[in-house]
Amino acid sequence: MKLLRPVRGMLLAAALVFGAPMLAHAQSAQSANADTPIAWNALSPQQQAQLAPLRDQWDQLPAKRQQQLSSNAQRWAALPPDRQQDIHERLQRWANMTPQQREQLRQNLRAFRQMSPQERAKVKQAFEQFQSLPPEQRHALREQWRNASPQQRQQWLHSGQPEPKRPPRGH
Repeated sequence: MKLLRPVRGMLLAAALVFGAPMLAHAQSAQSANADTPIAWNALSPQQQAQLAPLRDQWDQLPAKRQQQLSSNAQRWAALPPDRQQDIHERLQRWANMTPQQREQLRQNLRAFRQMSPQERAKVKQAFEQFQSLPPEQRHALREQWRNASPQQRQQWLHSGQPEPKRPPRGH
């Protein structure tokens, strides 16, 4: 037993001496790999199926984003089918957005992340409440928001309720 301790120590030392350069090389290869674009045809059929909504835009994506999406698609394959469908639909919505809509979404996300935890909780609660409404009512509220003036929108945001509809003038 005592003889095995020095052997284990030597093996550990050898692993550190020889393993550290290999680890450094692997990490540098991995970071260099992040700068290398991935051709659509290089993706597995499963990854292509997961990322299908992005196919037309794939070549325009930065290499780092391609790497992230490729890696994510591998993980998504292990998810339940309903969760995979949710992801597919989100990717489709993203692919259908204009560059301006995408930028607006990014700005909204940055603003959300800068909110206090209490503010984020309030926004989440309002979103869940909105999602629980029947589709017709959600549509009506969206239209009311689109047609509201900036002042009406501010009032709505502060009160949490849309301004009551005013009767047309002259009545």
